[in-house]
Amino acid sequence: MAHPTDPDQEEPAEGSGVDDETRAIEEVINAFGFYGKFGTEKILKTIQQMKLYPTDFQALVANKNKEFVTSMREKIDHNHRILKMIANNASEMIGENHTKALRIHQSRRPSAEFLSKVISTIRQICREWSSEGAPERGATFQPIIEELNSIFPNPDDRHEIRILTPGCGLGRLAHDLVTEGYTVQGNEFSYFMLFTSYFILNCCKEPDQFTIYPFLFDKSNCWDSEDRLRAVTFPDKSLVPTVASRLNSFSMCAGDFLEIVRGSEFDVIVSAWFLDTAHDVFKYIDAIYDALPAGGIWINVGPLTWHYEDMIGETSIELSYSDVMLRVRQKGFEVITEKEIDSKYTVNRRSMLQSHFKCAYFYARKG
Repeated sequence: MAHPTDPDQEEPAEGSGVDDETRAIEEVINAFGFYGKFGTEKILKTIQQMKLYPTDFQALVANKNKEFVTSMREKIDHNHRILKMIANNASEMIGENHTKALRIHQSRRPSAEFLSKVISTIRQICREWSSEGAPERGATFQPIIEELNSIFPNPDDRHEIRILTPGCGLGRLAHDLVTEGYTVQGNEFSYFMLFTSYFILNCCKEPDQFTIYPFLFDKSNCWDSEDRLRAVTFPDKSLVPTVASRLNSFSMCAGDFLEIVRGSEFDVIVSAWFLDTAHDVFKYIDAIYDALPAGGIWINVGPLTWHYEDMIGETSIELSYSDVMLRVRQKGFEVITEKEIDSKYTVNRRSMLQSHFKCAYFYARKG
């Protein structure tokens, strides 16, 4: 599958003749592997800043700061080990391309964009697979589950309902729908998300099996430095199948949504925090319509933070919500339910900054 390239990303030394997919995998492996060095840089910068404190204040907080720096080092090392586990276990998912990626890999500094994606991945683990993320999941995932269960009230028949969840991130919503009895296919484009979801769904056997520290670099809007050291455990539920004879199935499909959905048919498409990832939202709406049978269901929730807005060299069509819905209805969908849902996204609950989205939620049927 095609992957965007990063102009600031240094190329592996042995990169000639390497296909795009292998290169994309290698870039993600490199970014995960650089986390420890990145964290060390952050610590050294913090130490230098502490030396700028007034002398009397340095004396006042000397012991506290020493303990804080020591704890930061330990927790950065811990996160680094978790990320290495995630990257290493990806070999079981992608096989030969993982081996090729390791063969051409040379450790180097990733771009700021890729480092940001590593940090975001850690925050996404907290959002989707920890008890701390339950309020966020409850705000936008639970209404989808409740809507579908009201449409399909008999659990014994739900295995016949085929659901696609494009842009499924770390797969929590897809997994929860499987737990409700539906047959679900998750679709994701980002290798950061794919590597991590594979690790969680296939390597986590017990609740709270692993610990991660999502807030280490949250220096702004911090009530107390100790808040940055807070641990989060994951997953918050057992992922061992409880019913061996379950009739429904769960699969994950890597690739671009428009390519994956072409020629496929699903009974339901659930687009959660996904619609604004489109270069061309008209193509997304058309593809969703084409992939549903008459009477098929589309449930959407999320904001419209158009991901490619003002990005140089990228096509981006940014519609208002009202124009999106004009197109949805023009295409032939009957909108059954529309409402606003207030939600946060990967927010640190101990931060001074608490950003909220007014998410658009709708349930529509193909006419």
